[in-house]
Amino acid sequence: MDEKVTIPLNQFQEWMQQLLLDPFQKTAINSQHLLPEYLKNASLEDVVHHSHKLSAQAHMAIYQRSYIARLRHCMAQQFSALEYALGEDIFCALADGYLAATPSQHYNLALLGEHFAAYLQTNRPDDGAAEKEDWIDFMIELAQFEYALGLIFEEKAVENYQLAESNDPEIKLKLVPICYLFHFQFPIRWFYTEFKNGNTPNLPFENESYCLVLRHNYKLAMYDLHKEQFAFLNLLKTGKNVHEGKADFLQTHLIDVTAFEPVWPIWKERWIDAKVFRV
Repeated sequence: MDEKVTIPLNQFQEWMQQLLLDPFQKTAINSQHLLPEYLKNASLEDVVHHSHKLSAQAHMAIYQRSYIARLRHCMAQQFSALEYALGEDIFCALADGYLAATPSQHYNLALLGEHFAAYLQTNRPDDGAAEKEDWIDFMIELAQFEYALGLIFEEKAVENYQLAESNDPEIKLKLVPICYLFHFQFPIRWFYTEFKNGNTPNLPFENESYCLVLRHNYKLAMYDLHKEQFAFLNLLKTGKNVHEGKADFLQTHLIDVTAFEPVWPIWKERWIDAKVFRV
């Protein structure tokens, strides 16, 4: 097609967006189908002007590379601890593979890494091997945790609540609105915090861990938990009050009430200090 044609702006924008979002044509959407019917057989040169130095494809490639570089940068920010753990080169290779396989379809780049952990699981290098590599499981858990933290920070919730104090009746204690519990096969919270504090932690060995993540006044706080504490707080997450939670906890874990009663005031005071409870 030798003659340049006019394209309605909305169709041109959709076409251009698809070329940027899916430069490797990994999705079922054919960018050519977004153009008017009379351009269904058009080439890129029919839509984009070339220059005396660059072809239309070369011009488009500049925009595509810039867009991919921006998305790669967003991935590195979302998964900064994972980038450190993997090393920049390996992380970039995995991020590029993920972006090619799962092109961004949402205006909010906070959701960019939503399926990254699943991508790592599907494309793990030990797939098919008789023995699985522990470090890959660690990377997947770390990716899950980092993405979850981003969602927790952005979550909309009531903020004007009253925090509990030591003298408040137990029956009035409720968990703060943004309170999440995590169970991992590796010390994920420890590794993440060490990295964020500017240290250079080594990759840890497998060691089951539990942690609590809170948000209060848009500040995240993280605390390690014992297995029993994790189980107790999970009961409160279901909507049970403290008295109901204690009764279910003792029954479920077959713990003698005389053994639990000296421990409970310590847990309660520690969690009140950590701003876990509101009234």
